[in-house]
Amino acid sequence: MLRMKASKRPERPGDPIRLSIDEEPADSVITYPMFSDLNEILSQIFVIKMSVLEHGMPTFVVQWAGGQIPSNNEQDATFKEITKLTQPLKVWPVIRWRNEQEGEYIIRFIPQQKAAKGNNRINYALFLVTLSTIAIGGFLQATSPVFLSLFYPSGYTVWDIAFTTILFMAALMGIIFTHEMGHYKTAQKLGIESSLPYFIPGLPQIGGTFGAFISQKSPTEKRSDLLDLGLSGPLAGFAVTLVVLVIGFFMSVPVTAEQLTAIDQAFPDQSGSLAVPYLFVLMEYFFSDLIPVGGTIYLHPVAFASWVGMLVTALNLFPIAQLDGGHALRAIVDTTWHRRIGWAGIILLLLTGYYMMAILIFAISGGGGHPGPLNDTIKVSRGRIALFISAMVILVLCIPPLWQMFSLF
Repeated sequence: MLRMKASKRPERPGDPIRLSIDEEPADSVITYPMFSDLNEILSQIFVIKMSVLEHGMPTFVVQWAGGQIPSNNEQDATFKEITKLTQPLKVWPVIRWRNEQEGEYIIRFIPQQKAAKGNNRINYALFLVTLSTIAIGGFLQATSPVFLSLFYPSGYTVWDIAFTTILFMAALMGIIFTHEMGHYKTAQKLGIESSLPYFIPGLPQIGGTFGAFISQKSPTEKRSDLLDLGLSGPLAGFAVTLVVLVIGFFMSVPVTAEQLTAIDQAFPDQSGSLAVPYLFVLMEYFFSDLIPVGGTIYLHPVAFASWVGMLVTALNLFPIAQLDGGHALRAIVDTTWHRRIGWAGIILLLLTGYYMMAILIFAISGGGGHPGPLNDTIKVSRGRIALFISAMVILVLCIPPLWQMFSLF
């Protein structure tokens, strides 16, 4: 998961990032000489229709000559040049449409905010704690009497338990770590400051982790960067999840109806079934020849790690607030539609049984706001829109249907 942060003041749950031109900026004041410099830079490119020093921030209304808006690539190159020219002045240009039909922008320059150096010891400590809770989760899987009776009918050793535990740890941490590294490396490529991953320990009974997040310390420049940054983590993690899923199914064992009955009698209340996502159903179809009639397949702990990985991937891809899918959605729609879709997503989470996730998102975001990138005017390409749609398909394939367990549908 990726969380944006760009304000020096203490954050409160639900606080927006103060980058949008319709919010009062920070208390910093830009001096008149800098205002003059900015005016000179913009006048080389645009027709300046109005310029004011508002809230201490130089704010300009500008228009393309003749009102003709150039192509996306030309706009992108122009605004990159403006960013480059204003970099020595230590300001960020925040760009919004004033009148898109006539090619008018509002450009406000806000002071660059240097993020304080983080304490990486917290990141390392959380990583070790999360690794420990995942290890406990793997150990619980490896020492399950049902697992041991099916996978080691002739007896087992402590090394068998240790090996299974380590396999589970490697599979699940591999998914979570790859997810966060997808964000981290993309942020580095785009020149965005970000923290190291903060891993979140979880209940060992459900895998031992609630995922991880990185804190974004500088703003995203444009919409396409926002989409790339948002989807890079889930897509990277999903690729590893697929590998873990296939390996996990090959390591799982088929169980006949008679064995199921014997297991229930020998180990009452020790076996159960998961609400499996559609991707699991597809895998069961490919392995259908190995599953006995009336029987099932007992998942190896590595396969369960892929289940946890799918859950983390799906929840992060929900197009809500500042979840990964929320970042990608904001790259495609404006803030009004983003908030509306975010509220619909929160309601959908509640209806499908993900109560804690819905409550957490509401507490953090106040219902799904997002500040958008610095330049909110350049539309993303059709290829990136197709990538977003593909990500939503992955969400549907990966989300475990908890609603079936509660008999809602």
